[in-house]
Amino acid sequence: MIKVVVAEDHALVRQGIGMLLAASGEFKLVAETALGSEVELLVQFHRPDLLLLDLALGDSSGIEVARKVKRVAPQTRILVVTGNVYPGSVANAFASGADGFVLKHEQGNELLGAIHAVLSGRRYVSPQVAKAIGSSTGQPARGVDNSRVLTPREQQIVRMVAKGCSNQEIADTLHISVLTARKHRQNVMLKLDLHNGAEIAAYAMKSGLAEAPSVDGNL
Repeated sequence: MIKVVVAEDHALVRQGIGMLLAASGEFKLVAETALGSEVELLVQFHRPDLLLLDLALGDSSGIEVARKVKRVAPQTRILVVTGNVYPGSVANAFASGADGFVLKHEQGNELLGAIHAVLSGRRYVSPQVAKAIGSSTGQPARGVDNSRVLTPREQQIVRMVAKGCSNQEIADTLHISVLTARKHRQNVMLKLDLHNGAEIAAYAMKSGLAEAPSVDGNL
């Protein structure tokens, strides 16, 4: 049986993947988690053949998780299964050690095909991902201004992080849940390939967002 660890912050998605793997009869789901901070330990303990990894986990960037996993378990194949693809995210994922990239809304047979591809040692980018990034070869689209990739709400989050606000303070100020604040922050990190608050703050200063006026309204 092929051992698999799933790192995905939505329980229903984890359950769906688990059912798909079980139905195939080829795989054993040895562990699952919603937290990036747990992935490295789970991989070290179980030594899985495959890690199915979301890029936007509850507490960390999937890009950084992939780097850590490849350091401690280079033999473990990593297939990114994520909801969205942004300029540079595919290239950054591969640079961090990922072996394949598919989207959550694709069919189950696409995921199984991607799994078999990466387990056989091939790098895999699904046709949907290739289309989304504008190239059949899986290379990211070029000439994109990353500041324009952020929604107004995400730009607001960047400004608040640059001021040193915690997720709780962001949530209280914007009248949203801490989970929503954390998710916005993770989306910013994923889109811009940033890994912590200090890098977000540096980006805010460089891009001019730190001095920009506040954005009103929820997005």
